[in-house]
Amino acid sequence: MQKFRLSIFFIIITSVSFAQTEWKLKKDADEIKIYTRSIPNEKLDEYKAVTTIKTSIKNVLQELISAPKYYDQCESGISYHVKKLKDNQHLFYARKDLPWPIKDRDLITLLTVEKITDTKYKLKLESLPNAIKEREKTIRIKKLMGFWLLEEVDDSTKVTQQLFVNPEGSLPAFVTNSLLIKGPFKTFSELRATLNNYEDTVLGK
Repeated sequence: MQKFRLSIFFIIITSVSFAQTEWKLKKDADEIKIYTRSIPNEKLDEYKAVTTIKTSIKNVLQELISAPKYYDQCESGISYHVKKLKDNQHLFYARKDLPWPIKDRDLITLLTVEKITDTKYKLKLESLPNAIKEREKTIRIKKLMGFWLLEEVDDSTKVTQQLFVNPEGSLPAFVTNSLLIKGPFKTFSELRATLNNYEDTVLGK
């Protein structure tokens, strides 16, 4: 259900807090646009993904905060809901087993829902690395900043994703940069498929 969020482990991305350069459109397919841009003094590029889904903003919001309950032996490749900190704050945990010799990674994310208007929400994302004890032979991702921006227009919702994740360790920049298009495109494709199927079920199509 939450596979689309797992591209966090395969992409390196930055938030708008960095000095900005020109966005470059890298892919435009299946109603999804992927942009990248370089960051001064950084080896890794930033990405922004944008799509519009014919569903309500509440459906998108619910999908983004829904996940199975966290447990100690949770599976690789799935995002788990650890706990609700406040009415608008949720803590998530995810880990990814990676092929040797690359060390496994895990990530604890604090998601804060900010209601701007009835038709506009911003979901702030940040790392909370000390919320759960670190695992052996696993690199804890400590730095993450970014957001989901949801904007309802008529009977559809425009969805934008922008983040920064430092994967720690010694992953080559060319490896992570090569996934800046593939990762987000897969994420948004799965999100669209999930919500379109949900909409079809609700409407009885």
